[in-house]
Amino acid sequence: MKLNRRFNYSRINLKAVPKFWVVISIVMGLLSALTIYSFFYVIREAFRVMTFGFENFPYILSEEDRYLYNLFFAGLSVIFGNSMTIALLLSKPSNALSKRSPLRKLILNDQVFLNFNFFYWFAKMGMCFFVLSMCCMDFDFTPYVGFLSTLLLVVMYLDSWKGLSRAFKNNRFKFQALHLSLIILLTFCLSKLDVIDHKTLDASAIKSRPMYALPHSDFYDEIYKFNYRETKLSLKLNVNSELEIWHYGRRGNINDLYAIIASERISIREELIPYLYVRISADKSLALKHIKKVEALLYRINQRNIIYDVYNDDLLTRRFERRGIKFKIPYTVMKLEPYKLIPPMPLREVAYFDRSRDFNKILTVEIGNIVKMDGVIVGKETLKEDFKKYIIRDVMFEYSYDDLLIFQDYIKVLSAHRAAVFELREQHQTIFIEDTYRDNKNYREDQYKLKLKFPMLLIENFD
Repeated sequence: MKLNRRFNYSRINLKAVPKFWVVISIVMGLLSALTIYSFFYVIREAFRVMTFGFENFPYILSEEDRYLYNLFFAGLSVIFGNSMTIALLLSKPSNALSKRSPLRKLILNDQVFLNFNFFYWFAKMGMCFFVLSMCCMDFDFTPYVGFLSTLLLVVMYLDSWKGLSRAFKNNRFKFQALHLSLIILLTFCLSKLDVIDHKTLDASAIKSRPMYALPHSDFYDEIYKFNYRETKLSLKLNVNSELEIWHYGRRGNINDLYAIIASERISIREELIPYLYVRISADKSLALKHIKKVEALLYRINQRNIIYDVYNDDLLTRRFERRGIKFKIPYTVMKLEPYKLIPPMPLREVAYFDRSRDFNKILTVEIGNIVKMDGVIVGKETLKEDFKKYIIRDVMFEYSYDDLLIFQDYIKVLSAHRAAVFELREQHQTIFIEDTYRDNKNYREDQYKLKLKFPMLLIENFD
């Protein structure tokens, strides 16, 4: 009988544990959970503010994703704290379990090695890097790691409970339900705690590197950097509704534009100046008139090549690849020139637009809440096909709009126009880009003929 009692699993008598030791164990467990949660929180914020990518935009977590991350890390922390509490309760020999009880050793081993088992299992599945790095990438929490994170918390809790379940023969499920409810309550309470003032960090990051809701586009140009140089201008309105121009983190206004372009041209070889592009980033809701005023000044200093920044829908390349629509500023933009003090630079002959040229037709495209092409309302979904009907050598498109037009509506029409031109060229080309290595001369001649046959002829009229 004595031998049987020694080797059989005994039951836990919690009443036999000294009260002061219970209090110490609970306090130490709560402090451990708070410390671990704070550690996860600080590590997450540290990685988040260290943004990466060509744009170097700050990554701002949405409130929903922030809450889900807090909930996940709070769950981990509470489970670790629970493990610490149980280990402390049973680490000191008492009448609750005898010193030689196999059950006591089993429970202690489960709790002590729970953390090590977690990190091993976590790393084994690749979740350690995945979850800890998700907060500094543009991934949403729910569709990518939500299910796996929930599953991880469930498995860890069950792992911490498996040894205890053998010690509670009577009312085991009642005690487990009470224990689980307490764990969930502590998890939700801890997830509400913000260790760092993230709102101040976000405001500071946005102030030094403004963010934009870039316009969406169904088309973007394939841009190869070895063929050209580019500089970037970010446009936004300040609190006084005055246009600000940000150039690689430096704030200026439209009066600084000449100096910005001049400094960029000085930094490159003279023969590369014609290949300099200005990339314009602006919020999709910004009034187009502000952008066109900048273009008018760019045209006056003979900087016609620009790129409109558009939103990259590809989740995997969003922070590493900028997408845009190439555009040559037409002469008609000079109607919006804000300043006439800067002397115009000499332009190449092809830069001028002669309205007396014998065009077969000048087709007006009215852009607003609705789009009209040659006086006929066209749907935004069929814009590309409607453009294809008129793109021939002797048809000039004239975009017409007023001061209320926003950037997104303009990009919608422009992207449909360019997509129609490029699709027509692709349908009629005879030498493909894959053949440029062995037949580069004929490929370039073929592309030149296609550009003449399906040109991108565009002027603009401001009402």
